[in-house]
Amino acid sequence: MTMKVIGTANAARQRTHWPLVIVLGLLAATALWFVQHALHYYSDFSLASYGEYYWARRLVLVPHLFGGLLALSAGIVQLWLGLTNRIGKLHRNLGKVYVTGVVIGSLGGFYLALNVPPGYFAYAMGLFFLCVAWTANTGMALWCIRQRQIDQHREWMIRSYVVTFAFVSIRLVSQWLHDYYHQPDVDVADDIGTALAWASWAVPLLLAEPLIQMRRVTRERSV
Repeated sequence: MTMKVIGTANAARQRTHWPLVIVLGLLAATALWFVQHALHYYSDFSLASYGEYYWARRLVLVPHLFGGLLALSAGIVQLWLGLTNRIGKLHRNLGKVYVTGVVIGSLGGFYLALNVPPGYFAYAMGLFFLCVAWTANTGMALWCIRQRQIDQHREWMIRSYVVTFAFVSIRLVSQWLHDYYHQPDVDVADDIGTALAWASWAVPLLLAEPLIQMRRVTRERSV
């Protein structure tokens, strides 16, 4: 009888993981699209691939991209392990990898934001505060786990990964907007870049927060 109850409970937990599997699967597929369509040309370390602007900043851009990809890939696995209570050595080690990626990526991001050419102040500030949000949310997640606040750690990690995924969403939405507004007599490239420098992280954070709070309320009601 006891084994039957345990088996039923395990089956119920597995069923509740399906929404998470779907969400993380979509994130992983979108991240792979990003790597294939947006980053592949950076593997050709040349002026022709990077363009004049990024070639002059290549020694900072490459670590920035490497750190972002490190956090992007490790973060998906971390979310699965953390939200399904698979907390062990792998989870702790990947957490260190994730934080390392955020540190490297954000340092490069701060430099790039502070060295945007004059005339693009709003765009530069959007990138700068993206890095602020990235480090702040990740720092809070790290602080909470050191305080043994597991639930708060999970919430801050979700926020942190939402900002990490801005690397993907900014490219995905930018491509869609450029295709949508592609008209010979209308140049909206600068406006799109400025808007997405802010919206790529602020809007997902805004949308994620109600879901985080709903999860907290549901968890507290089930106790």
